[in-house]
Amino acid sequence: MSFYFSAINLGCNKNLVDLECVIGKILSLGASYDVQFFEDPDAWDVEYLIINTCWFLSSSREESEEFIQYYDSLWKKLILMGCYLPVKNDSFLNSLQNLYAVVPFHNYVFIEELITWKKSKSINFLELTKIQNVLKEAKWQKNLENYLQNLSKKEAFVWKWDEVRAYFNAPYSYEYLKISEWCDNTCTFCIIPKIRGMQKSRKKEDIVTEVKLMVQNGIKEICIISQNTPMYGSDIYGEPILFDLLDEIDTISWDFEIRLFYMYPDILDEKSIKRLKKLKKFIPYFDIPFQHISPKILKKMGRFYDENHIVNLIESIRKNFNKSFIHTNFIVWFPWEEDEDFEKLICFVKKYAFESMSVFEYHDEPLSASFHLDKKVPYKIAGQRLKQLKKVINEVYTNNFEARKWKIFTGYIMGFDEDNILIRERFQAPEIDEYDRVKEQNIISWKREIGERVEYKL
Repeated sequence: MSFYFSAINLGCNKNLVDLECVIGKILSLGASYDVQFFEDPDAWDVEYLIINTCWFLSSSREESEEFIQYYDSLWKKLILMGCYLPVKNDSFLNSLQNLYAVVPFHNYVFIEELITWKKSKSINFLELTKIQNVLKEAKWQKNLENYLQNLSKKEAFVWKWDEVRAYFNAPYSYEYLKISEWCDNTCTFCIIPKIRGMQKSRKKEDIVTEVKLMVQNGIKEICIISQNTPMYGSDIYGEPILFDLLDEIDTISWDFEIRLFYMYPDILDEKSIKRLKKLKKFIPYFDIPFQHISPKILKKMGRFYDENHIVNLIESIRKNFNKSFIHTNFIVWFPWEEDEDFEKLICFVKKYAFESMSVFEYHDEPLSASFHLDKKVPYKIAGQRLKQLKKVINEVYTNNFEARKWKIFTGYIMGFDEDNILIRERFQAPEIDEYDRVKEQNIISWKREIGERVEYKL
């Protein structure tokens, strides 16, 4: 029996971890079945295609449906998973001709059943093409319904992390480690708690076990991710224990480093920064989504901190670390944002000259609380503000780049671009920050291979 498949991940790297686990589960069945994975989903030999969907914004939904429609037209048997499904458009899914299955969140055991059911003559739903018929016949329908009905339950989610996982990014010396899923916050622009549920953390001992497995597989940089990283463990241990987890990871003897993503700033303070400073394996990279600096806008966003907290946090980071790297996010033209609020944001960016900044346009999502706010910013004004902020950010980047010239850095080779070698400097985060383009004569180390750690100068 054959199972020739490929996969596409849409959305965040937390989604990617799920997909890697699913692919690893399928590949582990190779001893019993003829299983082959193809990197190119358009390849002729690909019979089954896993699409890990995203639903965070309207653009994400459109992207998911475009991919699904395209591969449905190629007559790939579609296996759908991810955020799109709890709020799926039934009329859209009804139109698909090649829907093979819908996978409940994190139900990796179900993946094996997808393959083994293929041998069973008593189950004929695999040939069905309409979602209503699939849901009527499939034995996993009850699991999906129960999941959607119990999103708000504060119980630890059971993940089978001892299974084989496909490390897509291992050739580049890094990989993601998910420590918890979903979120308890009530940010007015975000719909994640509504479509995925409240925070569910993994057990600390399971995470430490996976870290050891990752470094045994040659991974040099472990990127720790969740929706609200500082709150890790609060749902199962009664209080956040992120720093206890990091202390334990820091004692593992192998040669690797850790990077923290999505450090929601509400409970971070100088005490937190000093604990991070003690870690030997911690990269002083601070991914902190401030979103804005105006107290009025932060309040409208439902953020649990103010301007003073942000300023104290930034100054604490720069005081405690000789070298640090701050990446943050901003949302432009949020409802109630007036000229003085935007000007305050511009001054904030100029003053602190962050090493990396992402700018998001406000999306008026119907499921979000901000959808019901009045005083929406007119589109013409919104476009002007976006253009102005990006200009200021580019000026900051230019100054930061000039300050780095002729200095020696350590980083990882990520690829080759015409006459340049693309290098991700140690402080730069994969897939977020812009890589350095370096002439070969400026590489100090002798190695020139993807994923290798090298020294270089700009």
